[in-house]
Amino acid sequence: MNAQEKEDFYRSEVFGAPTNQHMNFRCSKPLNTWLRTQALMEKRDYGAVIRRLLTWAAEQEGFRRDGC
Repeated sequence: MNAQEKEDFYRSEVFGAPTNQHMNFRCSKPLNTWLRTQALMEKRDYGAVIRRLLTWAAEQEGFRRDGC
């Protein structure tokens, strides 16, 4: 994703479907460090970065944000 696509995702998150579901997952320490570092570089919460990356990967597998 380029910078504009990232910004578009974060903006759509504010105006899109509510994030009212909570989910935990385990990851390796290097991945945890990378996610937190990425969040610092993007000036975002690391949860937002995880949602962006997970949504992008899920869309590659057929997920649709509109729920259809």
